[in-house]
Amino acid sequence: MIVKLLQGLLIGVAFILPGLSAGTVILIFGFYRQFLDDIAVLRLKKYLPMIAGAAVAALGGVYTIGYLLEHFYNPLMAFLFGMLLASVTSVVHIRRGMHIQPLSLLLAAAGFAFVWFVVCEPTNTFTVLPPGGLLHFFIGGTLASATMLLPGVSGSAVLIIINLYDDAIYAISHWQWLKMAALGAGFFVGLLGLSRLLSALYRRYQNEVSYLLAGLILGSTRALLPARFNITFAVSAICGALLVLFITRRLNLRVFR
Repeated sequence: MIVKLLQGLLIGVAFILPGLSAGTVILIFGFYRQFLDDIAVLRLKKYLPMIAGAAVAALGGVYTIGYLLEHFYNPLMAFLFGMLLASVTSVVHIRRGMHIQPLSLLLAAAGFAFVWFVVCEPTNTFTVLPPGGLLHFFIGGTLASATMLLPGVSGSAVLIIINLYDDAIYAISHWQWLKMAALGAGFFVGLLGLSRLLSALYRRYQNEVSYLLAGLILGSTRALLPARFNITFAVSAICGALLVLFITRRLNLRVFR
């Protein structure tokens, strides 16, 4: 039970930090496929200690990030910017001499353009969802929980892509119950309903899905760009990138041993 609790703590930390993948952590622990199968049939009893640990870590992390958003907003945005950029290397494994399919590049470009020019465009009039509304929180929770189980993909990065990360952190750290309920309901819908479907698509079209996600992540960095670049932004971004590269490298070494 203690082991599962500690595993849950690590999963919770990975979930709230953009650039770190809860799916990768679960893969490291060696029960990834079994976990997906158990979730599909609601066989959750043996995971309760792990879920409790993840909830504790996520809640504690939310309070920490909430404090940083209020008092160190620009350095935190820069740090998250670096984490997102570095996370692309774990979503798409680029190797020397590899051949990239034109369809993969097209999907990456389409994902980037959609998020950069539509979702993160501050002057656009297009909106799929009422920003910060309950439906926005519900769909954000659904997408984040469904994608967090994909190895290499960060659930928090999805919240940044749809411009919900700041609002979600604020809502949880300030106990806005309706928004928390909408986010939680979406989380369980995504985890229990979409995760298996998304995982199946990922297994069948891993290359195409990976490049699409990479494009979405790169496009979402626009929401984190400062009005003016300075040395503080650069240093914070480099620190965020190095953290992700260090952790993912360690995790990948564990996977392939």
